[in-house]
Amino acid sequence: MSDSASGSTVNIKTEIVRLVKDQGEKAELLSYFTKHKDQQDDALSDLNCFDTNENKLAYLRTFLKPGDFPNVTSLQRAIEDVRTELNLKMESGFKKVHNALETSLYSPGFVTETDKGKEVRDKGSEICFPLKVTESTKPHAPGKFSLPPNKNSTDVSEKDIQDYFMNECGVLRNYVPIKNKLKLTVEDTRNSPVLGTRKPDFVFIPKNSHLDYLNVMAIGEVKKRTGENFSNAQIGQAISFGEKLLQLQPRRSFVLVLLTNCITIDIYRVTRVDNHQKTQFTYEYVAPRPLEYNSTDDNGWKYMVTIMESSPQDLGWVEPSLKFDDNIITLTRAIGVGRTSIVYEGKHNNESVAVKMVKKADYLPCIKTEVDALKDLSKLGSPHIPRILFQNEDTLVMTPVGERINNLRKKDIKDIITTLQKVHSSGIIHRDLRKFNFLRNLDDLSENILIVDWGYSTNDSDSTTFAGALECMPDHILQSLINGEEIVYGPQVDLVCFVRSFYLMLHRPTLDRVPFDKDDNIKERAHILLNFWKDSKKSDVWNNIYEAIDSTSYDQLIRELERLF
Repeated sequence: MSDSASGSTVNIKTEIVRLVKDQGEKAELLSYFTKHKDQQDDALSDLNCFDTNENKLAYLRTFLKPGDFPNVTSLQRAIEDVRTELNLKMESGFKKVHNALETSLYSPGFVTETDKGKEVRDKGSEICFPLKVTESTKPHAPGKFSLPPNKNSTDVSEKDIQDYFMNECGVLRNYVPIKNKLKLTVEDTRNSPVLGTRKPDFVFIPKNSHLDYLNVMAIGEVKKRTGENFSNAQIGQAISFGEKLLQLQPRRSFVLVLLTNCITIDIYRVTRVDNHQKTQFTYEYVAPRPLEYNSTDDNGWKYMVTIMESSPQDLGWVEPSLKFDDNIITLTRAIGVGRTSIVYEGKHNNESVAVKMVKKADYLPCIKTEVDALKDLSKLGSPHIPRILFQNEDTLVMTPVGERINNLRKKDIKDIITTLQKVHSSGIIHRDLRKFNFLRNLDDLSENILIVDWGYSTNDSDSTTFAGALECMPDHILQSLINGEEIVYGPQVDLVCFVRSFYLMLHRPTLDRVPFDKDDNIKERAHILLNFWKDSKKSDVWNNIYEAIDSTSYDQLIRELERLF
């Protein structure tokens, strides 16, 4: 094999070639992922959530431009809802779950969008529009939202309504009397996963800035309404986008969320409240208003334009910078979103740093665990372990900055295993050695591999609650989860997790998913994975690898894995 071990892997492009028969669709999808390399891994991961080729193909088509096939927007929404639900439920399997409890992966605390919308209606507080209303006017169409396609007809698609909204916003952006007053523009994000993997219909960003969730000032949805009011599900979906943005901008306390059908507009203010290591949200709303322009101050057009003329600070946005004593860290871009935190690239004295911030107060213990582990491991002076520069209760500033990898190189094998040997000699077990916790330091001439995310680490031989990447866990951990037994973590756990992560990088299998119903639980997931791994190591090569792990022979494990290159 080559040094990158990439020849045998499946990637999003090979899946497109395999699944898409229409040559036009195939060409556009290949072109899309050539331009958006940063989305390839996430798209492949999402693709593996679907169990049939038909569903996989439907998901791939969500990346096509609107108009390339019928009802793309409704299909996108359906696929996005399925994907979001899968992600939420799968993610719950990675949280700390006590092995003695038969905890459902579909967490009882999970709130559906319908329930969330009902909560907003029942518990939200009505407020006046919270900004000083603009004096701008628009005497003539277009740009007044006066001729929406659903004004006199219900026989229109949601996409038609959305397209009309975007066109009217485009007119306002270029309308000379107010053009110089606008501080924000409305960006169409129906096909852009601007919130991690989620795609709201539109966002407000500063003029002349780029589309990044650090730059989102307000957020909105355009929905086709079938009754007198928006449904609870429609309200809940819009609100969930606001909550997601507040997670991605953890210093921010509130965000405005707009929901419109181009005839009326609802405006909500979602506020983040952190209490006692728990994050909750409160909701306020402005009474619905007609969106069409009129000369009074009390209409949706005025509210929309007021938001576009407002400063980011007026809308609750917080400058993406942090201060540690006299040290200023400026956040420059979002790198990734994990289960417990968001990672940004920042600048300190013109040097790049990685900034890790918890999503919610619930995850503060993970930061403390990571700080304790990295401080203990700093004595190793390893180029493969991040170094803490600054810290506080919910943030770590570290160096170096790493980039995601698709595959490992031959050199990485020895670097990772010898580093783990030193880590284990220090009495620390990582517990979460999955693909996304290996990064590459591209600023280093050696392009060293980095082992990151030590928030679930534990002491050698400690008996503790389950945490980590379930799909990479050793057989005895999976069996302990099935039997409801105590789990004791030792060096072999890390070695097996690493080997199985490497296996998944090489082969990218589609693991069968458990139906997410009320009877689904972590024991059932563990049982399926146990059977998968028993079927996946039936060869002399893998038997030798596992023998090296069983004997905790780090040198032998290096030799056996290097034979794969």
